[in-house]
Amino acid sequence: MVSGWDLEFYRTVFTNYWWHGLFFVVYLGGLVYLAAGKSAELKQVFVWPFVIMLISIFNPFLMEPILQRTGWQNRYSRFFWMLPAELLCAYILAVLIERQNRAEWRTGMIVMAACLVFLCGGSATEFALDDNIYKIDDSVIAVAEMIDAASEKERPVVLYDEEMYYWIRQYDASFTTGAKKSEMETYRWMTAEEIDASEQYESRGQAVAMFVRGVEVEPALINKVFAGREIDFFVRNRNFYSEEYLKQLNLVYVDAVEGYELYRCVQAREE
Repeated sequence: MVSGWDLEFYRTVFTNYWWHGLFFVVYLGGLVYLAAGKSAELKQVFVWPFVIMLISIFNPFLMEPILQRTGWQNRYSRFFWMLPAELLCAYILAVLIERQNRAEWRTGMIVMAACLVFLCGGSATEFALDDNIYKIDDSVIAVAEMIDAASEKERPVVLYDEEMYYWIRQYDASFTTGAKKSEMETYRWMTAEEIDASEQYESRGQAVAMFVRGVEVEPALINKVFAGREIDFFVRNRNFYSEEYLKQLNLVYVDAVEGYELYRCVQAREE
């Protein structure tokens, strides 16, 4: 295994999505049935897309370097939504019902129906609205709860890094982001080391775009951003910014969770 690769992650995602795996076995059985059949149309709809995804997005050796580069591990489970598992199982059950005049088909129908009834409510079949419908990472939820506990406003203005920005707005839409979407995306595919630090002086928007990617922008400049945009809280990704740099910012430490720290901006307005 390549150093730094977390292949165990893919087993965990698979297990969490497919519950204990029985539903996937039923789905896989349906694929095998169609693959052995003569219908080219059904193979094009169900079988070949699965095979293509199996060697591409469900291939951990292909996806690991991509996810490490993009940091989208929390979004990887969404690929399973593309699998028409429920639709295929419903089709196979309909076929079994149609052919139940023979004992073996009738037995297969009963067994499959029992499996589907048993699986109802599992993570791959349940339909239940909850507070975490997007499968948000626990650290994001913890950050949102920290902000809620510390804020006296209904819609606090919060500045966070690009990765946190995309997740926290899905979980809690009450936060007002202290950066524009375009600023979040300016250096989206670059690390802090790859960004030219001199670009921070082009505009405040440019400085913010660099800051949310972990660049230690000139303290006086980012302090003006805090004041000018009336930022209430700053969420620090612990992978970014040195302790010495943070001491130069107009921030007061509030609390921390795994991977993140919450700071209150002490300025309300720019002088």
